[in-house]
Amino acid sequence: MDELEEIKATFFQECDELLGDLEAGLLQMEAGEGDSETVNAVFRAVHSVKGGAGAFGLDALVRYAHVFETLLDGVRSGSIEAAPELVRVLLRAADVLADEVQAARTNGRADEHETASMVAELEAWIAGEPLGAEPVVAPAAAKPAAPPAAADEDDFGFKPMAVLIPDVAPIDEAPAKAGWTVTFKPAASLYAKANEAGRLLRELGRLGPVEVELDDADLPPLDALKPEEAYLSWTVRLEPEVDEQAIRDAFEFVDGDCELTISREDGANEETDLAALLASLSAAPAPGPAPLEVEIAPLAPAPVAVAPVESAPIRAAAPAPAAGRAAVDHAPPQATIRVDPERIDRLIDLVGELVINQAMLAQRVVQHGFAPSSDIAMGLDELEQLTRGIQDSVMAIRAQPVKSVFQRMPRLAREVASQIGKQVRLVMEGEGTEVDKTVIERLSDPITHMLRNAIDHGLETPSERIAAGKPPEGVVRLAALHRGGRIVIEVEDDGRGINRQRVRQIAIDKGLLAADATLTDEEVDNLIFLPGFSTANAVSDISGRGVGMDVVRRSVQALGGRISISSRPGEGSTFTLSLPLTLAVLDGMVVDVAGHTLVVPLTSIIESLRPKPEDVRPLGPTGAVLAVRDSYVPLVDVGSVLGFRKSSVAPSEGVVLLVEHEDGGRAALVADVIQGQRQVVIKSLEANYRQVEGIAAATILGDGRVALILDVDAVVAMRRREPRAPEPTLHAAE
Repeated sequence: MDELEEIKATFFQECDELLGDLEAGLLQMEAGEGDSETVNAVFRAVHSVKGGAGAFGLDALVRYAHVFETLLDGVRSGSIEAAPELVRVLLRAADVLADEVQAARTNGRADEHETASMVAELEAWIAGEPLGAEPVVAPAAAKPAAPPAAADEDDFGFKPMAVLIPDVAPIDEAPAKAGWTVTFKPAASLYAKANEAGRLLRELGRLGPVEVELDDADLPPLDALKPEEAYLSWTVRLEPEVDEQAIRDAFEFVDGDCELTISREDGANEETDLAALLASLSAAPAPGPAPLEVEIAPLAPAPVAVAPVESAPIRAAAPAPAAGRAAVDHAPPQATIRVDPERIDRLIDLVGELVINQAMLAQRVVQHGFAPSSDIAMGLDELEQLTRGIQDSVMAIRAQPVKSVFQRMPRLAREVASQIGKQVRLVMEGEGTEVDKTVIERLSDPITHMLRNAIDHGLETPSERIAAGKPPEGVVRLAALHRGGRIVIEVEDDGRGINRQRVRQIAIDKGLLAADATLTDEEVDNLIFLPGFSTANAVSDISGRGVGMDVVRRSVQALGGRISISSRPGEGSTFTLSLPLTLAVLDGMVVDVAGHTLVVPLTSIIESLRPKPEDVRPLGPTGAVLAVRDSYVPLVDVGSVLGFRKSSVAPSEGVVLLVEHEDGGRAALVADVIQGQRQVVIKSLEANYRQVEGIAAATILGDGRVALILDVDAVVAMRRREPRAPEPTLHAAE
């Protein structure tokens, strides 16, 4: 990939962030929470997309974004009211903008009919005549003053700039007064990127009273004029109270496409003669007996003309604060660095190796009998703390907020609701909750399925909701939070809840459940996770094919997580996903099984216990169950299932780990000895050896031995498939 393509790829990454910010701002406006800053942020997002697209010659994207931006500029200036009808149009316009960005990314073409229809709708709102609605124009908006008489025009019909920009007035010949002086000369590239000098001058006009002077000295005769060139420049004077950073912000999006000079005309002039200043300070009388010590802080740099550069828009660092102004008044934005994910993954691997080697050293110190107070042992303790700190910091680098997944969901909710004729309000919470990027990348599918399920199956139609005494608009809440060292994702709706009688009958009709089966409410709810199960009456683009919630469960289990349901008939349902924060490290219980060391994920373990002989009950010719607090759970001898030994051991002679498996049920895993709880670094067994049934991954312990990480669900399933499992020794049968 050449340098230009790398810059272009970076631009499209920024577009994804800008589109997310755009949608978030529009949703705030839709909820009635959009203040002026929100509207400005929405405008800047579209403007940034347009500016970057112009740099790469993406003309279709530039043309569409320009119309979108023009309407937003009217909303920002107050000439167009941000009515609910308009905000809904803007949300659809944001969807079309996302399609245009994707088409530009793939060198394809967006739906031209859809884009043209959207442009026509946006232009109708700009003209104050929205399609299918009454004109919505802010009552306080005043129309621009009428142009002056023809006598004010020159021979070619050009009007003074003060007429083209209504809120500013031409300066007279009076001496310059104190304040800021801005000299601005656009380059041809500025106009090629669909930017406008007039809009930039209006931005300055919003900072306070301004005086504008047009310089057309470089304007050639009409027969020599080239339309694509830039010949005009402007000098603008502002009040001294205006903040310098605010002036620079007005030109933020044209950096590199104009010559810009900013200076002051009062005592704080950036061109102040430093020698004269030092002389005046030297001549000043000392305030006391001690000589006056003066610390000269660097003044803000003198005005520098920025030559036009033909490249992608790259934001420069914020300028130094003007002399006499505290730097803390306008702290520059926090800098960020884009790093190839492969480099971060490599760093994670190296830190994992560091953790393993540190554990090995600790093991050697114990084996050689060093006292805990010895220099070696104490130094090793410090190394362990540093290693854990490095590990936590590196893992934090790979942590990302779930916002990148959540920001795709409002559009999905609108599309699904529109297809099935329901009214939906999506409420999102905890978008800043961070989780490992490997988990983030695999969260999108399960959340998408659950959200579609909540809208399609959970929420009632508007008429049904009204009949039930509910508002016609249903509410779906998507939330993320940290709980107990894990990330929890909740999808909650205020719909009809699960009709358990209907779910049970469908499962029976499809042959998924025996007609005489006795199930608890929780077990009935979990039937919706069975493959092939669907409550839809007909197959549609959204549901009805029996694939969906079973996919969700498999996806969540692949991440080492669990999913649960809480439903209240007539009130709604809540689906809860509990996932590990990272797939790089694991908290586990280290156990010995038939001379082999295994690690059982701590998230699957409910409790550990040493059973009494009378708690074990035979089940069939080869099975057994364990009585645990008035309930029975199947016993699974891990060593026998994995082939480590030919015959099962008595559970009372070892230890039992009570675990929760994929069906939401429980099982009792029999092991020989528990070594203890440890955090281990996950190593892929499949990538380094091959896939082994019952084993999820591997790790390296402090003594250098390889330990296998148990796949709890697979081990339980293997025990169920055994045609003739070895009969356990049952003392309770005597």
